[in-house]
Amino acid sequence: MSVIDLLPLSELARVKDVVRILIKYGFEDVVEFLRLSPLKTAGGRLLFRKPTPTESRPVRLRKALEELGPTFSKLGQILSARPDLLSPDYITELSRLQDRIAPLPFDQVESILEEAWGSPPSIHLSRLDPVPLGQATIAQVHRGRLPDGTEVAIKVRRPGIVPKVEADLSILSVLAGVLEDNVERSRRFHPREVVREFSRTLRLELDFSHEAKNIDRAARHFADDQEIVIPQWFPEYSTEQVLVLEFLDGIKITEIDRFAEMGTTPEVLARLGARSILKQVFVFGFFQGDPHPGNILVLPGSRIGVLDFGMFGTLSQTWRTLLSDLLTALSENDVARVVGVLRRMNAIPEESDTLLLESELSRFLEEFVNLPLSEIRVDQLASELFSITREHGLKLPSELVLLLRALVIMEGIGRQLDPSFNMLEEAKPFMVSQFMSNFNLSNILRNFKISSRSALRILNAIPEAVEGFLDTAGTGRFRIDFSLRHLDDLIREIDRTGNLLSLSVLVSSLVIGSALIFSASLSSHSSFETLGLIGFTGAGVLGFFLAIVILRTRRF
Repeated sequence: MSVIDLLPLSELARVKDVVRILIKYGFEDVVEFLRLSPLKTAGGRLLFRKPTPTESRPVRLRKALEELGPTFSKLGQILSARPDLLSPDYITELSRLQDRIAPLPFDQVESILEEAWGSPPSIHLSRLDPVPLGQATIAQVHRGRLPDGTEVAIKVRRPGIVPKVEADLSILSVLAGVLEDNVERSRRFHPREVVREFSRTLRLELDFSHEAKNIDRAARHFADDQEIVIPQWFPEYSTEQVLVLEFLDGIKITEIDRFAEMGTTPEVLARLGARSILKQVFVFGFFQGDPHPGNILVLPGSRIGVLDFGMFGTLSQTWRTLLSDLLTALSENDVARVVGVLRRMNAIPEESDTLLLESELSRFLEEFVNLPLSEIRVDQLASELFSITREHGLKLPSELVLLLRALVIMEGIGRQLDPSFNMLEEAKPFMVSQFMSNFNLSNILRNFKISSRSALRILNAIPEAVEGFLDTAGTGRFRIDFSLRHLDDLIREIDRTGNLLSLSVLVSSLVIGSALIFSASLSSHSSFETLGLIGFTGAGVLGFFLAIVILRTRRF
């Protein structure tokens, strides 16, 4: 069944637009993979012509995603956070994706606010700046003032974006299924799962009530922290498409020359930013997935303000323990333990060659084992780890990838502020604390209670399982299913070896037979020597071919 049959007629025009843009940027092979070729023609006439590419493939992909609109641009931005799936040249280029979108007219912003609040904005605000503070794919932000004088930032969702995004997500879902079903090498990247995760993330970003819940949770976590500020939000003014936040008056964390005005230094802020993200990860298990410089403000009194709560990751206590175990095993060059932790994370596919993986991890860790912790950089560790992940088709959980990316971003900010900054040194106390929490009496009792319940459940299930087993065996319907990994490869190798062996026997037979014919014809002065020469020639040609095949395998 083709893509055209899987999509409603209302979406075919949009799919044609996708095909046009893909071909425009030289991705005709992608159009073929996605079974979209029928949309290139109409009445036998070619609708879209393939240009001659002059730029690299990653650059053309970025431009194509930008032109495809908000949903595809957002997909590119999220893929730029997946170095476990894409190589560094694609990650670098997709990180440059920009929202090519004009600001909403001010009267349209006022109409959206009036619809959300049930009355004109002038009743609820004493001031609303017509010029936006910023605009992006999903929303734009204006500064305003409440009647009591409180300065606020008002985030307004673009009108009509939800149905457009839903239509694009439907198309992406179908295309991901076609790609995974028809292109074998794409399966290691799990296209369906990537699109499913992307759809979930984007739908949550479109719903500002979800962002408000994230703000509430972050505010509770940092309620007693005087150095990290979470802006207050105002429920009475906020809806699914409007979010009103306290306006934080500060400077960007990249404006180092103005830090003195705020009574702080780059060194202090580097460690404060690190403490913010590490506390989120190891203490709360709830962390900002995109802590880039634009989302961090420097406030007076050596404080930082955290902005943008749309993309937050969550780590359970179990996952925090696994993360701590993984980082500890990496820092101690314990390859077997690294593989063990990855298995507990279900990151290693069944078909993966574990011995080869361990060899790659050993090589990877040898580069860092003799370095002091202060010289090991998280970005280098993550880059090498993601390279091995791609090579071996490992399936890292999206939350772990998001976390590593957040740590890499924060380390980059820290090094810009203070060249001597080291994220692993800052993380060490948190990792130790996480490790020691495993021996906390309350945690031990909780784990014992969970294990006891599991053991009791298994014990209760044993009699029924044994009875079922005996009934099945007694009726003669007992069957064992098993599979051999790499069996197809083994069969192909046996077939190939058998063919080479048969060819070798044939060459040998031709040589011996031709020699006997040639010898007999010489002794009897008969005319059969021509037949012998033909045999020798055939044996020579086949022997030459056999030698080439053996040499190409390089196994001799």
